Amino acid sequence: MEVEVEVVVSKAAARGFVERLSTVEGRLLRLEVVVLLSATVLAALVLYGSTRRRSSDKLLRGIMWMAYSLSYVVVSYAVGIIQDGPFRGETFVLWAAALLLIQASAYAAPVHSRREFSQRKKLLLQHILQTALVLWLIVSATGRNASYRADIWAFWCLNVLKTAAKIVEMIKASLPDPSVKVIAEYMDVEESLAADQEPADPRTMKGYKYIFDGESTMVPVSHEGDRLALDDMMRQSATKSVVTIDQVYRWIDGERGYSEVEKDRARDFCLAFALFKLLKRRFYGFIPAEAGSQKSRDLVCVGLIHGGVTGTDAAFRVVEAELDFLYDEFYTKNVVLVGARTYVCIAAAVAGLTLWTAFFGTLGPDYHRILIGVRDLDRSVTVMIVLITAALELCQAVAGFSSNWRYVKTVYRCVRDDRPWSNRRRGHLWWKESITPPEKRYWEDKVGEYVLLKRFNYRPWNLLSWLTLYLVEPRRQGQKRSRRKKLPPEVRRAVLVSFKASYGYLTNGISTIRRYGLSSQLEWACSFTKLTDQILVWHVVTTRCDWAGGRRRDNGNIDENRLVATKLSNYCSYLVAFVPEMLPDPSYTAEKIFDTAVQQARDHLDGCRTESCVLARLEEIDAKERRGVSERAGSPTIIEKAALLGGQLREAVHDENRRWQVLAEFWAEFILFLAPSDNVDIHAEMLGAGGEFMTQLWALLSHAGVLERPPSAPPPSPPTV
Repeated sequence: MEVEVEVVVSKAAARGFVERLSTVEGRLLRLEVVVLLSATVLAALVLYGSTRRRSSDKLLRGIMWMAYSLSYVVVSYAVGIIQDGPFRGETFVLWAAALLLIQASAYAAPVHSRREFSQRKKLLLQHILQTALVLWLIVSATGRNASYRADIWAFWCLNVLKTAAKIVEMIKASLPDPSVKVIAEYMDVEESLAADQEPADPRTMKGYKYIFDGESTMVPVSHEGDRLALDDMMRQSATKSVVTIDQVYRWIDGERGYSEVEKDRARDFCLAFALFKLLKRRFYGFIPAEAGSQKSRDLVCVGLIHGGVTGTDAAFRVVEAELDFLYDEFYTKNVVLVGARTYVCIAAAVAGLTLWTAFFGTLGPDYHRILIGVRDLDRSVTVMIVLITAALELCQAVAGFSSNWRYVKTVYRCVRDDRPWSNRRRGHLWWKESITPPEKRYWEDKVGEYVLLKRFNYRPWNLLSWLTLYLVEPRRQGQKRSRRKKLPPEVRRAVLVSFKASYGYLTNGISTIRRYGLSSQLEWACSFTKLTDQILVWHVVTTRCDWAGGRRRDNGNIDENRLVATKLSNYCSYLVAFVPEMLPDPSYTAEKIFDTAVQQARDHLDGCRTESCVLARLEEIDAKERRGVSERAGSPTIIEKAALLGGQLREAVHDENRRWQVLAEFWAEFILFLAPSDNVDIHAEMLGAGGEFMTQLWALLSHAGVLERPPSAPPPSPPTV
């Protein structure tokens, strides 16, 4: 009986709670909860967007996109409650106007894919409709609180300004960029324009007339004939409005009072902006005119890969800054309708107004307490939401001052007007004394890794795919993704050393094999028809060497070479498993080869659960291959080729130190060979997902004029044992 009584009491309490929620007091409580929750979520989105960091974490990206999409529904719900009911007072309209402004600011949250960017256009239309609806609420609002009324109009007008900027951004994103054609035509004659500065010096940019800024003052060449086109381009580029990178370098060199480190960072950043404009041509279908030229190779091998005061990593620092500009070009457009100072003044005015509202509007004589609901809860909600709004406006204004685009525009004006950095009249960044660019971390400096010998037994359930009727792409057998790990600086340096040593003449690892005198034993393993086969075979060999060496660390030299080889091997294997579009073979072919390799690993390594068991099985396969004994019919599998190659490598190079040196140089050479690609869409897509190391290599090779890999040499026959 007691249990039945408790159940009846619980049902009655639940029924009473539901009934209270349906009353005016309940609806007011729902409104207050929704407003606070919406403001908190939108504020998190705004702060996340102000950091301008791209993340490869799919869970974080999914949560952010879900919060952003649901914010429009929640704000619409809050506005609907205010519209439909007795909540027509200025307090409630102030909440709606504040939510609308925060939502307009959240539109700048990072976009992680081009599809998301397209979807935001629809949400922007919905936001415009909400702006019109809130205007109607403002006009019809009741109350005589002057501070509330002033804050309402300030929030709504600032929202209109930000929404207008987003509309302009959307229009610009849908229109072709005429500057790309101007840059492409200019680079066709750049060699002739720089002829008077020969020989070119990539250290000082002498002889490099790459446009830094001012191309908007030029018009595409419309004449027929090379001579007329050249004369017209010379005439246009000679105008004072066009600033080239060699002029910027001379201006930086002439600046006094700054250290060489500060100047070197300024040079690298300005060069990144000029190279960004050159790289952008590839996304619009233009073939760089400087492709294959010695001048382009010198730019990267001598100009970027240098041991200056800022270190040997300057090449990747330039590329990272360049790709950040490229991300903004594709996903944000950076449209600002007012100057930095004006925006700061607006933000300061809004902050002052909101503080006045928070303390005088809610405590002054004009405040009228709501007689229903929790006592003074509406006052607390008002104070919290206006303080959140003011804080966000100030944060965005400060973040806007450290914008990359404002920095390069300021440098452009200084060079154009021939005035020093310390005398930046009419320029931005008036508070910044150092000539160095904004200190930011654009990318995660992380790479994905995949180890075939560790993950081949993975069998995904794919419940989410089944529940969503395969709207969520299912994972394939063996395709287990692990967390991305930091890319050590030693790996980057090894790739740069390999690139400089080859001077941009790429090979698929065969140069390393020949350099160490291993052609007769190992050259056959660099002559596969499909490069995906070569990646997986050498990946298994590298993993075998890593596991066989255990966790020993004899000296620093072995550590560094081992680190370089294993990181690059696991990263290339990760690309095969998860981003095959970045590799030379067609993605469908790469996927099929990967699926086949997983099945072959299961067949050959059936029952192996430990590293020692896998190593022992590979030894057995190696011995069978050498004796010519095999249970297969047809050509050797990837696992069999890898087992044979691993045994031959160990016999040919007995010293472990030297063996890791061979593998490290092989992978540094091989990954550069894989980098050239015409599939620009995958690189643009991955920019929003945290970036890929392969995209950085692809951009570096593009600036060196290496747009495609050379044909492979005729394949030698595998050695007979």
